[in-house]
Amino acid sequence: MIGKSEANKASATRFIEAFNSSEWDVVREVVHPDFVLHHPVGGTMQLGPEGMIAVWSDLKAAIPDARHPIPIMVTDGDYLATLLPIYGHFDGEPHQGISPTGNWLEYGMVNIVKLENGQLIEGWFGMDPLAEMAQMGAVPNPPTRPLTEFEESNVRLFEDTVDGAYLEYGKITAFGSAVVALGPPQYAEDAKARKLEIYVEQQGEFTLVRSHEFPTIPPYGGALAVDTEQSRAVVSRFFDDVLVKQDLDALIDLASIDVLIHPTAMPCEASCYGIDGMAFWLNHTLASFPDLTIDAYHTVASGDIVAVRWEARGTSHGEFMDVPPTGAEVRFTGISMFRIEDGVIAEIWDTRNTLEIMLQLDPELGGRYSH
Repeated sequence: MIGKSEANKASATRFIEAFNSSEWDVVREVVHPDFVLHHPVGGTMQLGPEGMIAVWSDLKAAIPDARHPIPIMVTDGDYLATLLPIYGHFDGEPHQGISPTGNWLEYGMVNIVKLENGQLIEGWFGMDPLAEMAQMGAVPNPPTRPLTEFEESNVRLFEDTVDGAYLEYGKITAFGSAVVALGPPQYAEDAKARKLEIYVEQQGEFTLVRSHEFPTIPPYGGALAVDTEQSRAVVSRFFDDVLVKQDLDALIDLASIDVLIHPTAMPCEASCYGIDGMAFWLNHTLASFPDLTIDAYHTVASGDIVAVRWEARGTSHGEFMDVPPTGAEVRFTGISMFRIEDGVIAEIWDTRNTLEIMLQLDPELGGRYSH
């Protein structure tokens, strides 16, 4: 007899694949009549199966080739969490008032659902709506970290000497002398794994210092050899000590020296590297909201994977994405996924509702950023 964990994974997989194939009758089978969705744009919506079909049909009409691969899926009791990037071309119908541009879209989500008797009864979608809007062409793309001349040189040297030798990388970037390579491209339908490799350049030669791979077909469900509660405790300490108490020195004990931060939860992109990079990432938000704290969080964990749904608040005392400080309290939400390796945080796939922050800082931006 199939256990609850595997049954829930089967229902969630059918749910996601129904989006990929537009098989809406499957949604009617796996979604509970009382299904509630907490969406970063739409808020809390009582949808049921038909409402969920309407939401997805609208998105597929705008992005006809939209597809969700499922790199990671973990269960924890009645809850299930997925790392869920989306890929496709915005060449269909207008979406939420945005005219199609033909742009290629690729942004990530970390979603959590609750199941009851094999049906999805409640869901929380974690994504950055501004990332979607920027890629659709509705608002400017946020600035990305520019590579230094030295880093660009290391990427070129890596591509000439290492890349293509035995693995098709999806993304290659550099942080000082470290080169981070991730692949294969997760949008490829034949991608069966996701591999991370970190090299360090010395005198024109690259030394592999860290490598990690997990299968993605079927979705990675967490390492059975890793104690789930220990992983949960590490992430809880990160929230309690680093985020609530703002003790960034605790990162030395909680994060790998090669920790990676993945923006908008993309499986094969990295925006910050190492403990110093992680501290920079956190300080960037703290500069805008110095008293930032976490009011509540809920974890879904299995083995080395921990997903966290969180609620944050802070007072606007610094500029945020070119919007001047207001002195007002701002509240926002997000969902993050952590991978634990050797008892410390090795990777974070992060989503937060940036749109929610922007509209609280300046409601007049609503005409520009409404979605």
